[in-house]
Amino acid sequence: AFTPNNDGKNDFMKPILLGKVKQYQFWIYNRWGQLVFHSTDLSKGWDGNYKQLNEDGNAFVWMCTYQFEGEPLQNKRGTFVLIR
Repeated sequence: AFTPNNDGKNDFMKPILLGKVKQYQFWIYNRWGQLVFHSTDLSKGWDGNYKQLNEDGNAFVWMCTYQFEGEPLQNKRGTFVLIR
């Protein structure tokens, strides 16, 4: 779960990848399959907004493709809950 309420704790949803990353993409989809966030920048995370509006508390799907130096490409996915 994550709580984007601007308290400085858990305000962004993003993966934590430790190591030298050669390739990276991160996607978040809502329950209707709409892409609400995409980034190729490891430092950027989703703030809970879509089209400049706060998303309601709900379940979301994330997908991440990344490659560490000297290792094969990895694909991971999962779900999380946005709490308002």
